[in-house]
Amino acid sequence: MVNLFPLGPGISRVRGVISILKQHDGHLEISELAEEADEQIDDLLPLIEACKLLGFAEIDNSEIKLTNSGAKLDFTNFSKSIRDNLADIEPFESALKIIGDREVNTQKLFSTLRSKGITLHSDEVTSDALLKKVMLRWGVRSKLLNYDSKTDKWSRRVK
Repeated sequence: MVNLFPLGPGISRVRGVISILKQHDGHLEISELAEEADEQIDDLLPLIEACKLLGFAEIDNSEIKLTNSGAKLDFTNFSKSIRDNLADIEPFESALKIIGDREVNTQKLFSTLRSKGITLHSDEVTSDALLKKVMLRWGVRSKLLNYDSKTDKWSRRVK
């Protein structure tokens, strides 16, 4: 199974974690971060995974630390940094390749992703719903992808 971007975290919650780390000189014990962010550890772990996959943080024993990239984040470059980094993380990397320079409907996109082993659940319908949720939450919101709900088609966002 392919290592996929976590479903739970949203962009604003990741931004919050980065902000808290910056307030603590770029590093903090995970338990202290959970307390500071008012998150249960089970909810915090996908946030940390998202920060790691995006290249903004790393784990050293029980401490989370900002990377150089994470330390340079601010309000003006946050969205661009997410967009640039998402392009190299599944399911976004494969989706961009499948879409190419054309529009692709949801059924074709997700069936092709499934054929590559990119699923979020063993049930096909549930997996597609979860993939759509993460693609909308991250891919569209970060302006990496476009989604037209009227035609049910995905396209690459023109920079």
